[in-house]
Amino acid sequence: MIRSAMGAVLAAVTVMCLTSSLHAASGDTTWVRTFENDFYNWADPHEQTFTFPDTTAAYGKIVLFYRLGCPTAPGDCDPWDRLGHLTVLHDTGDPGLTGRREVIPYEIARIVTPYDITGGNYPGSCTWEIDVSDYEPILHNEVTLSNYIESWIGGVKGWLVTLDFAFIEGGATYEPYQIINLWSNYHAVYGDPSRPIEEYLQPVDVPIDEDIAAAKVRVITTGHGQGNTYNCAEFCAMWHTILAGETEFTHQLWRYDCNVNPCSPQGGTWPYARAGWCPGADVIPWDLDITNDIVPGESITLDYNIYDYENLCRPNNPDCVSPGTCTDCNYNYNGHTEPHYALAGQLILYKINPLADVDSFGDMPGDTPGDLPGDTGLWAQNTPNPFGGMTEIRYSIFEAGQAKFVIYDAAGRFIRMITQEHKTAGGYSLQWDGKDSAGRDAAPGVYFYTLDLGRETLTRKMMLLK
Repeated sequence: MIRSAMGAVLAAVTVMCLTSSLHAASGDTTWVRTFENDFYNWADPHEQTFTFPDTTAAYGKIVLFYRLGCPTAPGDCDPWDRLGHLTVLHDTGDPGLTGRREVIPYEIARIVTPYDITGGNYPGSCTWEIDVSDYEPILHNEVTLSNYIESWIGGVKGWLVTLDFAFIEGGATYEPYQIINLWSNYHAVYGDPSRPIEEYLQPVDVPIDEDIAAAKVRVITTGHGQGNTYNCAEFCAMWHTILAGETEFTHQLWRYDCNVNPCSPQGGTWPYARAGWCPGADVIPWDLDITNDIVPGESITLDYNIYDYENLCRPNNPDCVSPGTCTDCNYNYNGHTEPHYALAGQLILYKINPLADVDSFGDMPGDTPGDLPGDTGLWAQNTPNPFGGMTEIRYSIFEAGQAKFVIYDAAGRFIRMITQEHKTAGGYSLQWDGKDSAGRDAAPGVYFYTLDLGRETLTRKMMLLK
């Protein structure tokens, strides 16, 4: 069901995890209700197709409101913490190897249900607000959703799930156009030498389009299992590493903030820190901007590694003694469960959105070039503008860093990289002769250039004449 309501969309600039800016003007918010009070009491995915907005409007932000409610008496909520995830089953329209249409699953949100939240001063229901803007390419027209909660409670207890999507009109400077699954496994065993974690995390070579403007790796990982060596993988804080080409990103998978969970109070051990999740909370993705690590038109290797670990308290360890090594060497699903990770990794590719509300001054015919720096720590301006043949782009950097200067056409296609090198703070200038990366004359029209300093990005518009 789709419904629209007028309202202020975004009054301020929202900073994306890509370190670029998301701009949105006032406009409509279109609401789509999908599952409504859908009852879950067993670990079966619920699949259904819904009508989402088409692509005629531009949406600067898409927000998922995920609500958990409790059945009325004699029913009740499931009192245990259960893993849940929402997946889009995207029909590519292409026949696969079998001749059938290819459907690709993309996880777009993950939650863990709370412990008991009924009775007393408990909240009785919980709602999470999750930004799913990066999945815009697969959230239009007819969309098949698969929602899953790993509950085994059965009977009249369980969860009532309602999912609403808010499509907020506006234009993002960077527009996602492709999502690539890298790794996906909901029971990647950890600490068993006979089943090394590397089996689930093979390096992936990904070809990169020439038209790309930015790229982000998103990792959603949660640790599960307890009663093992170091109490892994739910209660052990391990280091996780992504290698993007030659660049290493490191992250300790640990949630310290479970005790301030807004879905509280609860029964059980909800305040305790855990490996990437909290009972009654949505899972926060680990997002990595790898724009500076890619070369348009070439491939990049992405590799996911987790700190080397062996669980000595496992049934196939001949040296495990009960008691001694641990209370029980066998998994009993009551205090001793196999350590594992539920993980999903994606690569999200972006292009420049020519319809975005791009920050600019002095870049339209008749305007006078500005000479004041913006508030982002970057400043750039080209003169003359419009121009024919040659334009000079003057820019200032207020902090040292790796400066990347790229030109795109009005459709967001890559035209040319002017420079990519380390710069100290100061003022610089460069020239563009109106040619693309192959030395061919670019067609007359509107172009965009971006100055990317890694943490911050600035976009400007210019007009090339004949």
